[in-house]
Amino acid sequence: MDEMTQVRDFRADAPTPDRARLAQGRARLTEAAAGGGRARRLRADWRLAAAGAVAAVTAAALLVVGVVGGDGSPGTVRPGASQTALGSAGEVLERAADTVEGYDPVPVPGAGQWIYEKTVQQSSGGWPGGSQEPPQTDEGWTRYADPRFENWREGDDHSPRERFRFLQQLPDEPGALLKKAREFYPSGDGSKEPVAQHDFRALSVLLDTYPMPPEGLAKLYRALATVPGVKVRDRLVEDASGRRVIAVYVDGGAKATSRTELLIDARTYEPVGQRWIVVRDHEEKFPEDTPPRPWKAGEIVHQSARVEAAVVDAKGDRP
Repeated sequence: MDEMTQVRDFRADAPTPDRARLAQGRARLTEAAAGGGRARRLRADWRLAAAGAVAAVTAAALLVVGVVGGDGSPGTVRPGASQTALGSAGEVLERAADTVEGYDPVPVPGAGQWIYEKTVQQSSGGWPGGSQEPPQTDEGWTRYADPRFENWREGDDHSPRERFRFLQQLPDEPGALLKKAREFYPSGDGSKEPVAQHDFRALSVLLDTYPMPPEGLAKLYRALATVPGVKVRDRLVEDASGRRVIAVYVDGGAKATSRTELLIDARTYEPVGQRWIVVRDHEEKFPEDTPPRPWKAGEIVHQSARVEAAVVDAKGDRP
């Protein structure tokens, strides 16, 4: 069996996106073209794409970690955070790291178990209009330990078990961590992706790991705080499920037309989602007779939110 067939089979139960839901891939390609480069999204983000579209567009990497407070209570955000500035990226991410570092260790799943995920997704609807589609809820199952994705012939796609083990062995020093993350998730294909963007992409995929060792999550946050250009929006935003969350991103510069934002729960400091948002008015052009697609600053191209995740004994089981 060839490697692309394995990729298609790995999450064959993933929902097939319609044209609007694939708009995120088009927006990312437009952004890369506007920036003069061919920044390729890490291939581990294929999981929500239709099998036939894997090589053409990249779908969202869904973010979540399996950590809870030692006493079952969530972490806290500063009083009034929904109304007042949250602070710098360094302050927010250090606070997040301090919080999750105190959580109890998570049990290591067995090799034969599966990861259950329930997500809420929303995309800009219409073509070429920009109205938001209603949120859609999806469920999926991923084998925790799949040998096909643990032999390094699959490129930068790794099984949940391989990522869990990687996170258990992260170095404390942020620079060393980022170097290891870039090696674990290489840019590939000879693209001239800026190091800061590569770091952000690699960390975003690692943050998709479920379950997540709390000490590994704390180290990821501290490393993320050192990425040049990393910022936090000064107010809480709302994710696809309606939660108030912290949005973290890397400034793409004046030529960027959109950006990816990592979403962190403002109470527990768990990464819970991701969204693609337009940062500059622009028009996306297509070949032949397809009309251009106008985008307005502030428009959310696509967003996803993890609302439930668990380790289960078999595909199809629910917690």
